[in-house]
Parts: sequence; C-alpha cells; structure tokens
Amino acid sequence: MPPMHHPVKLVPSDNIRVPDDFELNDEGQIDCVTCHGIEDIEEIPLDEVNKNDEKFFRGGPYEKLTDFCFQCHRKKDSERPNIHMLRDSRGELKKEQCLFCHREKPDEKGDGFDDVEFRIEPEDLCYGCHLEAPHLNAANHIRKPDEKMRRRIREAEEKHGVILPLDAQGRIMCATCHSPHQAGVIDRNKPAGRQVEDANLDEGIAYQAHPWNAVYQADKRDRLKALHEELGEAGKNAVLPDYQRIKAEVLLRLSARDGTLCLSCHVFEK
Repeated sequence: MPPMHHPVKLVPSDNIRVPDDFELNDEGQIDCVTCHGIEDIEEIPLDEVNKNDEKFFRGGPYEKLTDFCFQCHRKKDSERPNIHMLRDSRGELKKEQCLFCHREKPDEKGDGFDDVEFRIEPEDLCYGCHLEAPHLNAANHIRKPDEKMRRRIREAEEKHGVILPLDAQGRIMCATCHSPHQAGVIDRNKPAGRQVEDANLDEGIAYQAHPWNAVYQADKRDRLKALHEELGEAGKNAVLPDYQRIKAEVLLRLSARDGTLCLSCHVFEK
C-alpha cells in the first residue's frame, strides 16, 4: 500500500469515534471496508481502483480529504495551535509557547529586541507558520525605508508610545506592524506592549462588505484585463478579491482600520 495509507488491522482507540455505518471487520478492527464502500476493494489491484467512484470513501464524495478523516477523528485534535495565545484560562503565561520563537523564555522586564534571543532572525520567524505574503501588498513592504520615512516612523513611535521595529538591516518586517504577543503578555504601559486589541485572538481579523467595492472593482478592471493578456492561459483564472472594510483587528501595533498604522510611514495627498 502507499506509504501514507491509513493503518489497518487495529482496534480503534478511545480517542476516535467510528460512525455506525463505517464497518469494522469480524474482529472489531479497522479494515478496508471501514473506509471504502467499493465492493471487494481489497481484491482489486491498487492501480485499478477507481478513486473517483462516489463509494470510494464511505459517505462521499467529500470536498476535502480531511472532511472524511474527521468522520472518525476530532478536528480539534488535528488543529495547529495558535502560538500567539500565550495565556491560559487563568491568565497565566504559557512559558512553553515562548520557545517557538525564543531560545529561552525572555525576561519579562525586558523591553526591546536587544533583551531577547531568537531561534532565527526575527524577520524570518513568521515564515515558519505564515505565508511570505499572507495579505495584499505584504511583500511590497519588506524593504528599507528612506530617511524621510524613518523620521516619520520615529515620530509615530514617540506620538503613540509604541515600537515599530526594523530588522537588523533596517528593513520593514512583519513585526514592524504586527505584535506577535497576546495583549497583556508585555506590560501595556511599555512601548512593546502597546497594541490594538479589539478582536478575539481565536477569531482573528474580521471584515465586512462595503459599497466602495464597486468603485474598487471598476478601478482595477483594466489592469486585471491587461494581466490576463500578459499571462495568457495562466491568467484566465486570475480574480480580483472584493474590497472589504476591517470590522475588527488584532495583533497590530496601531490601528489599520482608521489609518493610524499606515500614516506612521506614509503621507497621502488629500
């Protein structure tokens, strides 16, 4: 069988719930018939099994393979932990969570990058879990600001009492705009502890539809058409996402919803 094939000939543990219509064999073990509804599938050569048959997976077809897996396994047990959730239900710091990014638990009295030691350079840390471009224009920001912009950053830090740190090469990085720590882990009165906290960290950022979407779509239509022509066949499926307004935000050093974060670096003509 393929190397990623589910184990067979074993009795289900107490940690899973096998649906009643997922048959076990005569010895109460998981077997071919448990997962597959094709008759006598165990007698069919592997390369001849029709994996597109609706009966291939019991209860199918499924939109995603994991939807089938969660028929028995608890989805919660398979979820990747949110390492930004740094406090437990009692408000105590989950010290082991710190070690995803730090070589050792930082001294809570520290107040800057020079007071902590990271596993890898801070500008690369986020890419261990997140895409390099997790949101629109993210990649465009990873660059070194000019002197005028650096001056605006310093002025914003002083005005709002926050830190907007740059990496060792003086470039914008994820942590320039985003705080990696759950609110309250660092003293809120310290610049490193100041952040937006108007959303549930479990739910994350939330958006809402906005009538400006019609203007946004019309403005980008010609550029999208040009992109289709430039990319040819590969560009046929390029779709412009809807314009939505931020409803709630979290893990930001300053608010993007009201433009405060953007204005810490940029100047816009009125």
